[in-house]
Amino acid sequence: MGHPGSQYYNPDLRPDEIDTLLRTNYLLVQASRAALGLISSEIVGMAVEPRPGAIVIHVAATRETPALAEDLDDIVSDLHASLSGGPEQNSVIITRVHRGWPDATWHSGSYAPFYIAKPDDD
Repeated sequence: MGHPGSQYYNPDLRPDEIDTLLRTNYLLVQASRAALGLISSEIVGMAVEPRPGAIVIHVAATRETPALAEDLDDIVSDLHASLSGGPEQNSVIITRVHRGWPDATWHSGSYAPFYIAKPDDD
């Protein structure tokens, strides 16, 4: 029996494409959980990029501060703990910070976003 989620995928997907989707979705959920309560006002976008043997957390931030660096360290630590004992426990976790809003200049638009802040109406 295949993965229960496979019923929701396009039937024309190859098994490796389904595996990629499953991994992306798993990492998306785990990264979202790790970031709960740790998204500071400087963070305006977050996305996850699965790579072979690695997970990249992309962050769009209005400014880089020591508090932002501490929040990202906490997110990485929580993500590492949540992946412990699972298939991603040996994956390296990398953070990439983009200074600015998650607009067309944000290099992470093609990855799996899990947080986009509402822009100020000013």
